[in-house]
Amino acid sequence: MQNNNWFQFKKIRPKRIFLLITLLTIFHHISSAQKDPQLREALSIMTKASISGDIEGILSQTSPRIIESMGGIDQATKLTKELYSSLIKYGVKIDSVINYVDMDVSKINGIAYCFIPQVLVMSMSEKDNMAITSANLLALKEDETKKWTFFNFNKMNQEKINMFIPEFNGKISLPPGLEKKTLVVKKEEVAKTVDQLMKLIDESVKKHK
Repeated sequence: MQNNNWFQFKKIRPKRIFLLITLLTIFHHISSAQKDPQLREALSIMTKASISGDIEGILSQTSPRIIESMGGIDQATKLTKELYSSLIKYGVKIDSVINYVDMDVSKINGIAYCFIPQVLVMSMSEKDNMAITSANLLALKEDETKKWTFFNFNKMNQEKINMFIPEFNGKISLPPGLEKKTLVVKKEEVAKTVDQLMKLIDESVKKHK
């Protein structure tokens, strides 16, 4: 991969893009290798809601901690609709998300959690090109009676994670991730590029186990 292929979307503010991914991670490709069946089902529910544009369904799968930080469900609903509109306006569409699923579910202070590295593939207004980037998802299940919900920690450092999830403070560290940039490639290069990124993720995960 050459460095001059990397770019940041200039028309949509980066903070809006990453918040959008926080809320709207679209799991078109869900591996059955995910170890927890309830977590796999939660990913499936998010997929259906995202594909159909079901804002209520999407937010129902988003961590309540994120909803609260956005000012509550009404404000979160409004912002999510605006973000969807922003992508449509600039011809950006999340086509697929490839999850690295060889991750264990752990538990601390009554909270089950699982880090899920991802590669996102997006179509663009330039029909011959596709955009590819990496993301990091945190699945949370806050007690035995509650369902899995999702929390994207892109652009977050350990301090911010501790603010959202104080139960983790001093007890877990964020896993290393790939550099958060967007790579633009020709359509015929997508499969090869995704494979390279997934190999990098695999190497990083195994190195830090």
